[in-house]
Amino acid sequence: MEKLEHDPRTKQQIKDALYAFLYDPVQRQFKARIDTIIERNTILGGYSHKHFVYKGTTYNSDVTNPPVKRNRLLPALRVPMDEYLADQSQLNLHELPYVLGFINQVLNASCDLTDYLRVLPESVHQPLQKLMATCPCRTATLAQDRVEQLKVKNQEPINLMKQRLVTNLLI
Repeated sequence: MEKLEHDPRTKQQIKDALYAFLYDPVQRQFKARIDTIIERNTILGGYSHKHFVYKGTTYNSDVTNPPVKRNRLLPALRVPMDEYLADQSQLNLHELPYVLGFINQVLNASCDLTDYLRVLPESVHQPLQKLMATCPCRTATLAQDRVEQLKVKNQEPINLMKQRLVTNLLI
């Protein structure tokens, strides 16, 4: 059987597939949340442009028409905006580094898809199984003790992946 190391694009495809599976739903949810805040700010403020500036950053839902006038976020919308920013910060500063670091660690530990299935939680096997159907790489090389070692060492990112998938079901 052919190993993944002969085709470096395959590991990137695996990483991209796992990222999309885990984070596309939450990215759509974040987009919907910020669009709602922008829309509410536009309506409540009577503004003609769908954007606002908050803490030095411009949030704009109309990318075809860049803001001419600099609307501010209305005080009534600061709480939902701060919640949005806190959730985004939690995702970007805590969850993503752990999860992507774990995925990289798994990909660097072996060049075989079967090993990835043995180490990664079952809840994220779907995108890997789709790739397996088109990839001739199906041999396992990691010893069972190495698989267990990776799982034990990375329990937090594994739990974060599982929590993300449960959260994705709720949005």
